[in-house]
Amino acid sequence: MDKSKSLRKLLETNKTIFVPGIYDALSAKIAQQVGFDAVFHTGYGTAATLLGVPDIGLVSFSEMKERVSNICNSIDIPVIADADTGYGNSLNTMRTVKDYIRSGAAGLILEDQVWPKKCGHMKGKLVIPIDEMESKIIAAAQSRKEEKSDLVIVGRTDSLAVEGVDMAIDRVKRYSKAGADILFIEAPNKVDELEIIAKQVKLPLLLNQLEGGRTPLISMKKAKTIGFKIILFPLTSLYASTKAVFDSLSYLKKHQTSLGIEDQLITFDKFNQLVNHDDLIKLEKKLSNRK
Repeated sequence: MDKSKSLRKLLETNKTIFVPGIYDALSAKIAQQVGFDAVFHTGYGTAATLLGVPDIGLVSFSEMKERVSNICNSIDIPVIADADTGYGNSLNTMRTVKDYIRSGAAGLILEDQVWPKKCGHMKGKLVIPIDEMESKIIAAAQSRKEEKSDLVIVGRTDSLAVEGVDMAIDRVKRYSKAGADILFIEAPNKVDELEIIAKQVKLPLLLNQLEGGRTPLISMKKAKTIGFKIILFPLTSLYASTKAVFDSLSYLKKHQTSLGIEDQLITFDKFNQLVNHDDLIKLEKKLSNRK
């Protein structure tokens, strides 16, 4: 089944969908292997792992698209991709959406920040006028139609920090009418705001759970009770892997050997299994022995 159709089927169920963030093909393969139904490609993680920079708009469209393509081609489950602001105006957004669809994205998130954007939990964000963002969502929906795709469009607003919760709610309602399937108000500061949003927006909502961010971390049960459809943990894997690299390299520097931390490392055989070594070698032999 087409991955965008698979994602829509997940959204049609009564289940709350729990989605981890991944930042490259390897982390995507791990997420699939441990049993997640869908993953989110994080632009924050791409900036960090590709360029070693913060999420402040330094990754180009072509760099992001290549990362999205590599991830989508590495796994069989749907990928919701970070499309930032669409990388320009409505015409740029049309190109972004079409290229993401062709790269294999099942869904994407479009946000209403001024470019260059910032991570949604950083200070100093600015947002574009609501009419301009509405045009971008319309352009995205038009691109989806032209590509004959079932792409899921997530309309995100960062306006809560700039204009307050009421305006953020007004914005996402407009984005829904323009063609967004899922609505995402970034960085509410307290549970009361989450409850206000869910009460006033009777459409599928995404909750972003970022360790150390502005939004309180709550349980899956609580999020479902409040009324969120997608629960996203975008940076857990990135922060976990970063700490693991710090710890292992610090040990290596200090002790000049990895003896003593073997239980903290994946084995050679298990890693080869993760990246499908045996299957690819079998395929190589099959192709080499063809008559």
